Amino acid sequence: MATKHLHIDRTETSPEIDIDLEHGVIEFTGRSLPANSEEFYGRVYRWLDEYVRRPQPETTVHMKLDYLDTSSSKHFFNIFDKLNTVTERGQKVCVKWHYETGDEEMAETGKDYQSFFGIDFDFVEVKELF
Repeated sequence: MATKHLHIDRTETSPEIDIDLEHGVIEFTGRSLPANSEEFYGRVYRWLDEYVRRPQPETTVHMKLDYLDTSSSKHFFNIFDKLNTVTERGQKVCVKWHYETGDEEMAETGKDYQSFFGIDFDFVEVKELF
């Protein structure tokens, strides 16, 4: 890939996504219930496949979602699974899981993902996500 940065604008139904391959920073902001989640997350998978081949020594993932539907949660499972291969090779991946005060459901969702993978999760409670 010529460019080292993917940016997808946020909409009412899909998150803003920033993937910076050069600095190992991935960010998801907003809500995730895109009409065609396969197509939407397909771009993210292509970038991640490229990234996991030659990851940075440290990768930071900022999750700032206030809602994700069932199909999106499957895609995030796949995303974390791809990133888990990076940790299995001894490189550091940290997920900063942001959730709004009182949103126990999103906090629990992050804890569920944490239980599946050998990735460090850091839970960040904030007043407002965006």
